[in-house]
Amino acid sequence: MTLSCALTRLALAAGLFALVAGPATAANWTVDREASKIAFVAQQNGAPVEGRFEDWSARIRLDPEALEDAEISATVRPGSAQTGQPQINQTLPGASWFDTSSHPEATFTSQDIVSTGDNAYEARGTLTIKGTSQPFVLPFTLTIDGDTARAEAQVSLARMLFGVGTDVAPPAVADPVTVTLEITATR
Repeated sequence: MTLSCALTRLALAAGLFALVAGPATAANWTVDREASKIAFVAQQNGAPVEGRFEDWSARIRLDPEALEDAEISATVRPGSAQTGQPQINQTLPGASWFDTSSHPEATFTSQDIVSTGDNAYEARGTLTIKGTSQPFVLPFTLTIDGDTARAEAQVSLARMLFGVGTDVAPPAVADPVTVTLEITATR
C-alpha cells in the first residue's frame, strides 16, 4: 500500500530526472528508458516493500551553463507500479491509494533548476499526485560525459500529503516513502 504511494512519488522523481529531454536554447535530452528507472521503497509493518514504475516519460531541457533556460516535465502512470507482490500491485490502483481510474497520471514540472554545488542541483517545481499539487524540490546530481548525461536522486515523499494510502495509517505503512531516480539520457 505504501508501495503504491512510493511508486507514484518515485515515478514523479524519475520524471524529474528524465527531464533530460527538452527544447530550445538549453540542451535537449532524450531519456534512455532501458538504462533508467524510477523506484521506491515503502515500509510495511517494519519490512521494506520495493517497487518501480514501469510506465513514465520525461522531457528535459538542461544545460548547466544556461540554467535559466532549463525545464523539466515528467509524467508517471501510477497504475504501472510493480512490486513483485501481486496483492500490493492490485491494491495500489484502488481509490484509497493512487485512484488510477480518476487520476491515471502523476506529474512533476519545473522551470526553476539551480546549482547547489559541484554536479549538484535542485529542480524546484510542482508535484501532482492523485489530483493534489504541492510545491516540490528535487535534489539531484548530474554528470555529463560528451553527449551522455546521468542524473541520480533519492527523495523522501510524504504519501499522506497526497492522499495516498488513506486506508492504512502509519506505522502499518510508513509515511514517508523513499523514491530513487536513475536517469541516463543522450543529446
